[in-house]
Amino acid sequence: MSLKHNRGFTLVELLIVIVILGVLAAVVIARFGGATRETRESSLKGNLKTIRGSLEAYKANSRSNNYPAVLDDLWDGTAPDVDSKTFLERIPIDPFFRKKTVYQVTAALSLDPADSVSARDTKIYCGGGWAYDSRVGRVCANYHSTTDTGIIGGVPEDTSWGERYNIW
Repeated sequence: MSLKHNRGFTLVELLIVIVILGVLAAVVIARFGGATRETRESSLKGNLKTIRGSLEAYKANSRSNNYPAVLDDLWDGTAPDVDSKTFLERIPIDPFFRKKTVYQVTAALSLDPADSVSARDTKIYCGGGWAYDSRVGRVCANYHSTTDTGIIGGVPEDTSWGERYNIW
């Protein structure tokens, strides 16, 4: 009497396991796929709050009661208007573009949270980092709604730039 002992899986069994694992992977990716964007948005909001708090501290300590002329004055300690204090360790990195560059808003184009998306798009340069208006102490993410959607993964939920990516 000879009995055959098959010690393995059949092709059908292996295919069933692979299909089940594929379905589970698709569910997990769909569930957590947006988490990266939400994390970046949360980080961006935190960075904006940090910069805003530093701007207010600078203004409170300045002899002229003004905001710094450039954001560099917050961390380099060389601003002539304050007593060599640093209010920020370094400029935070924009989590979407991974840049810490600062675009200085010109005098003719003041930042205003009430601006429409298209009006805001004409005022600041796209490409990541931060936009800063020293006259009113406003800072926002340097996000351009019409050209940077591919980089940040789509249009923000609230396309009015004063709500989603800016803290006033």
